[in-house]
Amino acid sequence: MAGKGASDSDLLRVSDEDGAAVEALDRQAARRAAAAVAAAAEPSPSFFEGFALQGIRVDSIHPGRILCSFTVPTRLAAGNHHLAPGAVVALVDEIGSAAAIADGRPLKVSVDMSVSFVDLAAAAPGDTLRIAARALGHRGAYSGTHVLVANAATGQVVAEGRHSLFGKMKIRSKI
Repeated sequence: MAGKGASDSDLLRVSDEDGAAVEALDRQAARRAAAAVAAAAEPSPSFFEGFALQGIRVDSIHPGRILCSFTVPTRLAAGNHHLAPGAVVALVDEIGSAAAIADGRPLKVSVDMSVSFVDLAAAAPGDTLRIAARALGHRGAYSGTHVLVANAATGQVVAEGRHSLFGKMKIRSKI
């Protein structure tokens, strides 16, 4: 992690070599991932997902990276003061998952997640948040992502999360 003085753009800077690798990826895969994220914005079969994620806007999507914005609704405020920790975890889970499939990888399930609540007070109802997620890498069926949630107006970091996912599962029934 970068030092305290690092800006969001420093944290999200991509090396020329990594940028070239991303540019070489299949653009169709990025379009499929964007469609999957857009579908997630539609009413969800899960009450919680629909309740917690309603209002997310996808601002940009590239292979392995996604940038979203989200205005904190009163319904997700803890005591009407700031965004509830559970809502932050839902954002890290969903947006991190989107970053993992944004380069055309198959859908995966969460196996581990850690979230640091840096300053929840920086996410009051009505504040717009910027949520940047990137795939850290893929090894076999495992993927890792990093999600940064910050107040769009002030740049204050609200939370930071790491997310591990697993895919390519085969179900074998002995029934």
